[in-house]
Amino acid sequence: MKIFITAFLSLFLTPLAHAGSVTAVLAFGYSPDAPAVKIQVPADFVAVPISIQNGFDDPVKRAEEIEKTLLAISQQIKQHPDMSVVPGVISLSPREQSSFSSFSSSGYDAGSSVKLYVLGTLKQNATVFAVTKRILQTVSSVSLGEKTKVNLGNTTLGLYDPEKYRGQILGTISQTIAETKKSLGMSGTISVEGLENPVSVMQFNDKDTVVFINYKLKLQTK
Repeated sequence: MKIFITAFLSLFLTPLAHAGSVTAVLAFGYSPDAPAVKIQVPADFVAVPISIQNGFDDPVKRAEEIEKTLLAISQQIKQHPDMSVVPGVISLSPREQSSFSSFSSSGYDAGSSVKLYVLGTLKQNATVFAVTKRILQTVSSVSLGEKTKVNLGNTTLGLYDPEKYRGQILGTISQTIAETKKSLGMSGTISVEGLENPVSVMQFNDKDTVVFINYKLKLQTK
């Protein structure tokens, strides 16, 4: 937090809908530009993004095979209480694939795909490596239909309902401002804007995240 200047940080926040009306938020990569007021908390889960594609020319058959794979993965994940599936973007192309567009860098035409996230709970003493390994093994055990391809992306950490830390963050901001004014012997008014912004989540290390609120700090001297 810098006094005498306006400091504002706009960072990426990825909320995911989750069963039981609980919001799961993916943490973005570490940034040294995060506000000084932040709280380090253990991550709740590891998320693995998954994309499902199919290479059939017929768009109806392509959609059917993608849906079958989605349901099969969801059913397989449901067998594990510490894992869950969060649906993502569904993008189905009504066009038939031509010989010129049927192959891409991922193996199939990217015009039809389904994206989802598999979340694995980070229990006590569980590591990112162990949880990720179990997710990969579980997804890989699903039998794929003809011309179906499943792509797995890079892992990221996340938190359930990071808004529960809002009160603690606001209290820390208030305390920090008071201590700063006292230590510098400052006279004047410090105004804070942006405290209504959502609680952001950032990866810190292999098991922890940091939570904070993006805000603007202004000083009016007498």
